[in-house]
Amino acid sequence: MEGDPNLWRSIAGARSPEVWIALFAGVLYVYRKSPHQSRVSRVIEAGISGMIGYSIGPDAAAWAGANEAFAVILLSSLGYLGLDVLTSVVADRAVLREIIIRRLGGGKNG
Repeated sequence: MEGDPNLWRSIAGARSPEVWIALFAGVLYVYRKSPHQSRVSRVIEAGISGMIGYSIGPDAAAWAGANEAFAVILLSSLGYLGLDVLTSVVADRAVLREIIIRRLGGGKNG
């Protein structure tokens, strides 16, 4: 695989043009809606969402019985929201601690 001149062709050929258009649209949507001021941060966030859509899209489409392009655009445009929420919950230790205590059956009264 190292130095393979056809690597990018095989990656591009692994999906249909419709899927690539959906992926590009989802990435652009994330870039435009990103709250970050820095372009680099926006590009990174959009890139991560694109990679999520590219990698999980076919499996999600097969699982849901949906069109692959539809699954890709949903995952790439909305998948970053899930990551953002997960990051926020993990960053807020008090909320994370409360969730763990509730899951283990504890509470404020005992």
